Amino acid sequence: MYYIRFSLIMLLVIHSHLAHAETLRAQEQQRIKQAVSVAQANGEARIIGGSDAQLGDYPFMSALVSVGQQVTTTARVNEQTYSSTDFLFSPLGEVEGLLSSCGLAGEICTNVQGRICLIERGTFTFAEKALNCQAGGGIGAIIYNNVAGEITSGTLGNDFDGTIPVVGVSQLSGEALIQLSSPSASISVQLAGGSTQNASCGATFLGDKWVLTAAHCVDSPFADQLRVNVGEYDLSNGADDAVTIKRIYTHPNYDENTFDSDVALIELTRSVDAPAIQLADAQTTIQFANNNTVAKSIGWGGRIAYAPDEGPTGDFPDILQEVELPILSNNQCRQAFSQSQNISASATGITDNMICAAVDLGGRSACQGDSGGPLFVESNSGPLQVGITSWGIGCAASGYPGVYARVGELLGFINATRFGMGINGQANFNNSPVNKAHTQTYKVTNNSSSIISPTFSLSNTADFSLDNSNCLTLATEQSCDLLVTLLTSTAGLKQTRINLTSDVSDIPTNGIDISAFALPSASSLASAAGSINTAVEYFSGGDSVWRVNTGGGVRSGIIGGSQSSILLASIQGEGSLSFEWSVSSEENVDEPTEPFDALYLIVNGEEIDFISGEVAFARKTVELPEGDNLVEWTYRKDQNTTAGDDQALVRNISFTGVNQTDPVMLPTPIESSSGGGSSIWIMFLCMLIVPFRKSFD
Repeated sequence: MYYIRFSLIMLLVIHSHLAHAETLRAQEQQRIKQAVSVAQANGEARIIGGSDAQLGDYPFMSALVSVGQQVTTTARVNEQTYSSTDFLFSPLGEVEGLLSSCGLAGEICTNVQGRICLIERGTFTFAEKALNCQAGGGIGAIIYNNVAGEITSGTLGNDFDGTIPVVGVSQLSGEALIQLSSPSASISVQLAGGSTQNASCGATFLGDKWVLTAAHCVDSPFADQLRVNVGEYDLSNGADDAVTIKRIYTHPNYDENTFDSDVALIELTRSVDAPAIQLADAQTTIQFANNNTVAKSIGWGGRIAYAPDEGPTGDFPDILQEVELPILSNNQCRQAFSQSQNISASATGITDNMICAAVDLGGRSACQGDSGGPLFVESNSGPLQVGITSWGIGCAASGYPGVYARVGELLGFINATRFGMGINGQANFNNSPVNKAHTQTYKVTNNSSSIISPTFSLSNTADFSLDNSNCLTLATEQSCDLLVTLLTSTAGLKQTRINLTSDVSDIPTNGIDISAFALPSASSLASAAGSINTAVEYFSGGDSVWRVNTGGGVRSGIIGGSQSSILLASIQGEGSLSFEWSVSSEENVDEPTEPFDALYLIVNGEEIDFISGEVAFARKTVELPEGDNLVEWTYRKDQNTTAGDDQALVRNISFTGVNQTDPVMLPTPIESSSGGGSSIWIMFLCMLIVPFRKSFD
């Protein structure tokens, strides 16, 4: 079933193993459809189930937006003009030529030299489609929708390096164009003057230069390129009012797998003169939940309801939407998910840092695009925020409450960041080898009005040590780097807490809980992996270690749902690393950029690439910087379904240092046998539960 972030970035499907559960789910989906149909018939298909907010009612409401120059697009085929939409980051240009179909454009297009490609949406990203058109000699691309309506909020990505203009048309237009025989076409993407904005998430203004949102809304390395439009109401105007971001503070214990502590603070580059929302404390929130107090959820998310395993939503508004929802106690929320999914209450993923809201029959809910926005109660003293829109299953589906980060339980982090001193950085260390020191950097920032001499301590000094020499004294708004080193002789999970105190009384502070996983040596895999090189050492672990593959190379261990098998190479020095990899796994055909089961390549803690589905051996080359490098191949599975051979293969690993001759290579058979006789072709579902997002292609 769909676990969806209420933001515009990601979608994930988790399948049920049990035939009985599948039958129950089908019955539930039919019931949900009927309930949603009734709601829509009654005119309730907004936010979902809400209505337009009134201008000026919620001046604290903010939008995380990307701002760019406004463009216009045209698409003419056989002298007929078709309604068209633009893609963010499309190159500008005007081209004309014959129109040729390229299907889904998952491979380099053929027979398109000097022509405009007609491409169906689906399976591959918009960027991949455009690049495959260009690689085949195409001079422009028209991408038509694979569902009713036009393509909205399409993007090629801010790293798109293609040069041809790309426009979108509706499914109806695309199906008409595909019937034409060698039609002549022209398309253009031109600047129109002025600025435009595209919202990715909601947020709330806390006063001065501080904005509150969901952590998953800003977990992209490009998040600081977004802007914040405080007091936003109508997205169709006001792009010039958006304020740039100075710094983002993500809760140090935010868990991207469970979306626990899904909260982040954004510091703007300047103060904003606007009313702020108040934040509910823990006890007040408990009272609201126990009384099932009616709250409001607001945002610019999709307004089309859908059941789990269906969707996506659509109909994204420019005008701010609002909907009323009763707050649930966490016991009520767990029980609802438990009954709907036929699982235990403890397996629902609802933690103490979350709070839920829903109506019994569905039909009203936040949805994709509403992430980061508030769940708040209209109190006698004004709006009181109790939650931050986080995740859900389907949209407005009966039995599937919307889930929000619980503000009252996260006030320590919020207050320390705004008014005091806090630590930011990854709560989880990168996977590390035993008997090798690995250091990560944490940022300590003083946002108080006092000069502070902080004190740090570790709860586990057997496996961890810290260097606070850069953090002896911090002036107001000053930051420093705190270095924490893991060095352990034993494999397994290692944990510590960095405690932070201030020499100035009444200054709020927050520490950070750190987890690390140390992997044991896997020297026995070296020769099978492919290279003999003293600069490379192998380690393996996770839920199952990698093994020598009888057909050549090494293969991932046998794992179950929500587990991983890790191969780690510690490589000394600058140079070029090359290898061949393959996978046979469950693939997310609808959203290939958000795989179910996949083999991930992670270099020095950064995910570089992944493969998922049925992928034959392909060579990959990575340039490594000088110093100590950690290269990780991790096969990860989502919660349930298994497909293919369910494993990953790596072979012919070779590292050539800058001042090193080529390594000695051991012969590796060409075939890709899995050891069980079946063929092997084999990524990270970093999400058991995924908050509502949108960028669907």
